[in-house]
Amino acid sequence: MPVNQNTIRNDINNDFFLLKLALLAVFAFLFTLSASAQQEEEVVQYFLETYPGESFDFKEKKIVFREVLVDSRCPSDVICVRAGEAKILVEIFKGEKSLGQEIITVGANVNSFKTSLAKFFEEELDIEFLSLSPYPKTSRKIKASNYQLMLKVTERLEN
Repeated sequence: MPVNQNTIRNDINNDFFLLKLALLAVFAFLFTLSASAQQEEEVVQYFLETYPGESFDFKEKKIVFREVLVDSRCPSDVICVRAGEAKILVEIFKGEKSLGQEIITVGANVNSFKTSLAKFFEEELDIEFLSLSPYPKTSRKIKASNYQLMLKVTERLEN
């Protein structure tokens, strides 16, 4: 029985067309699933620049920069074996009620870090350290009131 070349080509083309159609359907489904997942969460960011004793308010929440507990970061004009760290005390409020305090530890060679304050709030709240200034130098002593804390607060709101 002779095999017709056109019949084989048509069968292969039909199979290839069905495979392309199935792949297109899978990609469309995954794209729709991804797009709907992105719409369920809204991200709001706040930037905090504050001195000791000052607070940063957003909605019913407040973060108070209490003090720098320790600043053993290596002065910028010295070469150190150990980089050192700074420990910063913040207090978290919801409305007028204190929810507790958090110590943020910052290494001198760390560009940024995140710490979760979910234990203080119902929703997910991240704090990203941006900087603690001024940076130590051997030629000057930093007064406690001169420290400035810079943070980025990211709040995830579900729709």
